[in-house]
Amino acid sequence: MKKIFLSIVLAFYANADNLKSILNYALIHNDLSVAKDINTKQPLLESESIKKDYFPKLYIGAAYQRNDPKLLGRAGDTYNGYVKLSFNIFDGNKKKYQINAKKFEFQSLNFQSKSYKKQLEYNIVNLYFNIKSLQANLEALQKAKEYLTAEYKRVKNLFNTGSVTEDEVKKIEASLFNTIYQIDNIKYKITELKRNLNLYVGKDVKNIGSSIIIPPFNIKVDTLDTIKSLKAQLKAIEYNAKALDSAYLPQINIEDTYSIYGYERTDALHPKGEDHENQIILSINMLIFDNNSIKKQKEAVLIQKLSLQKQINYYEKEQKKNIKLALLNIKTIKAQIISAKKALQSANIAFKIVSNKYKSGDATVVDYLDALSVKTNALAQYKAALYQLQVAYAAYYLYTNQDIKEYVK
Repeated sequence: MKKIFLSIVLAFYANADNLKSILNYALIHNDLSVAKDINTKQPLLESESIKKDYFPKLYIGAAYQRNDPKLLGRAGDTYNGYVKLSFNIFDGNKKKYQINAKKFEFQSLNFQSKSYKKQLEYNIVNLYFNIKSLQANLEALQKAKEYLTAEYKRVKNLFNTGSVTEDEVKKIEASLFNTIYQIDNIKYKITELKRNLNLYVGKDVKNIGSSIIIPPFNIKVDTLDTIKSLKAQLKAIEYNAKALDSAYLPQINIEDTYSIYGYERTDALHPKGEDHENQIILSINMLIFDNNSIKKQKEAVLIQKLSLQKQINYYEKEQKKNIKLALLNIKTIKAQIISAKKALQSANIAFKIVSNKYKSGDATVVDYLDALSVKTNALAQYKAALYQLQVAYAAYYLYTNQDIKEYVK
């Protein structure tokens, strides 16, 4: 029998999903995580498009014109075709600044993607250990239900023989059904959290395995990816502002156009046949006055820069605050675990003593139910504190901008 039970347990854990495998799967299959990765490609493609503008552009064209009636001094039919090569020699460094802006826009989106993934990891860890905590609570309640069921049968038999009063039976019965109610409630909560976990992960997590978070030691605090993203946005805005300024610099272009002309229904001014022409145009133009239009555009861009700087200042302060609170939370939970463990040890001893007294008639049913309730709650509280500590470790890694999954085992 023991071998069968052991086989069942081993099979359960063999099919269970450990935390690291869940995290690795989620980073690849979570829809929002994938969407963030896709979004990072946009600035790169836009940058490639801008780089193409450094190359000459080739145009071709053709036209046909017919005049009826034919007038004196004008050909009746005119046709022409041309090939034009155009090249921008100098654009005030506009393309250069735009490419630099796109580079930092890519960095910003990339940091946003990293930030989302780290937050996703934390959310999954939080759900994972909350489920473990509820499962521990469920186990404690089911154990209490076993005690109450056995006691209910014993007391009911005694009641049938007239050895105990009806109120003792009803008190145990009420406690039993209240425990069953709590069990059903916790089962629903576990189902709810598992479905939230499935949404984050991108698949159905059937069984929760056994994993822990390695306690932090000598962790180097890194700037949050959210802050890095904002700083990259700041640089992109600076280059976009410079790109606007380029409009005030000379714009130099050169064009080479080769054209072929032909006429029908001709006259002396437009002899029949084909003619050709090659035209080279070097043009320089410069914006002198635009009624401060570009200046106002630049001011609007720089307002965004001021806003981003304020956000950076806030998030830097928030990160420092969160790190201090995370360390304090770890310290507090460790102290709670010590207290919860002592409370559980005392509750177990007290229940054993009261249970023996109750069976011998030296304690009331109320004493028994109170001792059982204290024991059940103490066990649930101790398990919950252990799992809360794991979440607290994960929170510290999140606020120090670490990859949580690297600290899972």
